[in-house]
Amino acid sequence: MPEFAHDLLSGDFWRSRLLAISYAGLGLLLFFIFLAANFPYGDALSSLLAPLNLALTYTDHRARLPIGAELDGVTLSNTLAPGSPPLLDGANITLAPTLGSLLLVRPGIHLKAELYGGFLSLVLYRISDGVGVGVDASNLDLSRYDQLVRMGVNLRGFLSGDASGSVPAANPLLGVGRLHLKITHCALRIMRGMPTLRLGDLDGSARLDNGILTIDSLEGTGGDLLVSATGMIRLAPALPDSLIDLRVKLDPTPLGRSHLGLMLQMLPHPPGARPYFLRGRLFAPAIS
Repeated sequence: MPEFAHDLLSGDFWRSRLLAISYAGLGLLLFFIFLAANFPYGDALSSLLAPLNLALTYTDHRARLPIGAELDGVTLSNTLAPGSPPLLDGANITLAPTLGSLLLVRPGIHLKAELYGGFLSLVLYRISDGVGVGVDASNLDLSRYDQLVRMGVNLRGFLSGDASGSVPAANPLLGVGRLHLKITHCALRIMRGMPTLRLGDLDGSARLDNGILTIDSLEGTGGDLLVSATGMIRLAPALPDSLIDLRVKLDPTPLGRSHLGLMLQMLPHPPGARPYFLRGRLFAPAIS
């Protein structure tokens, strides 16, 4: 074995250089803290959200040790619909630069927030033709999200899931990606005066390709109905204007038959093995 290699394997070699190694490690740590402390969080986040047609404002910000920042009173708006209610309002979030943004000078932000009684983690990073996205959500209480009510959707449940993909800067609707979502204790009220439709636990997976969200599977158990659905959603800049084409099977449980009663009789045909087809606008489809 060469003499230098033998020295590297000896304890005396490393003990004699422990102080120098410690200083080097401390210097590297301080270097990363310096980079993070001087990281342009606001500019980086705004540039990453712009291709998604999103604008973010906040009321206050401060440093977060050892690395990162905190933003208070965060508002997130759709730039394609000026004057519309914000997608997010009054949230508090924490930010940290991704490792790639520090080492490779490639803008990247890791955002975390305790939101609607749950937790949201979002990673945004620059890619050659747009923005890469990674999302992880846990137990978000949908009943606390006022934007759904404004869109005429009375939906309750706890949302968890993850998603990843990429969005081109030229047209965010032409993004690609995949997602998996689960809503526990899900309930939907179709209209005032009608009983609430208890859907139980919904579990679904889908993929996005050039503005078309293909639902590979959606299963619901533990509620008034056993639900199974597949199909597609053609996304629009304003979510309510998106178009759906879904094949849905509904099999009422004994409790569901007694609970829903008149609502089941209003369907185009009795629920069972024969599927229903939902086509039209996302929140007001025609059922056949």
